[in-house]
Amino acid sequence: MAISSGSRRLLTLLLSVTLLGSGCQLTGVSEAGRDRCRQLSAATGHPLRAALSYIRCLPSTDRRLAIERADEKEAAARRAALEACRSRQRRITSLMASLRDAEQELAAARNSPFRPSVPPPTPIDAGRESRYRQEDQQLDRERYEAALGAWEEQVASQRARWRQGRAQRVEVAQARLDRDYQALRALEPDLFTGPGSIEFDPMALQRVKAGCASTG
Repeated sequence: MAISSGSRRLLTLLLSVTLLGSGCQLTGVSEAGRDRCRQLSAATGHPLRAALSYIRCLPSTDRRLAIERADEKEAAARRAALEACRSRQRRITSLMASLRDAEQELAAARNSPFRPSVPPPTPIDAGRESRYRQEDQQLDRERYEAALGAWEEQVASQRARWRQGRAQRVEVAQARLDRDYQALRALEPDLFTGPGSIEFDPMALQRVKAGCASTG
């Protein structure tokens, strides 16, 4: 089958372009760059335009890929910084709430009153006792004194257990408060109004509430 002169010219041009492209590939263009150019040229849908697109793409493809990688790296760094900031903010917020809870627990433990579980024995009614015989009055007084002594002993035991329990609650709450305080100091040194204070500084508190709007 004969080939027309127009077809021969097109084949010659395509061959020349292909040879030129092969030569360009030897000038240090990376394999990733050539792959990118092949993808872009294939999208043209026409052999001649594809070849021309491929040749034009090669000189700048590695530079464009480097820019894209740098942009992706920068975007990833921004995302990592934003996530780190959000994680830090969540930690600070959680510790602030825990510190206030520990403060309330400590105050409640220190101020908890002692309440005996049983009431004292009913005192002797002097008016009623006067109607009894002397022997009966003496017996009632002895019974009352015995009941009162037993009650006082029971209350003393309860008070000792209450003091021990209160001391343990105070110790636990104080340890939690100290732990939260030190952790917050490490994360946000200016959060408190002064050394040893557990009151939040208004300006520092405002910065914490602002979150990570400026990050990334």
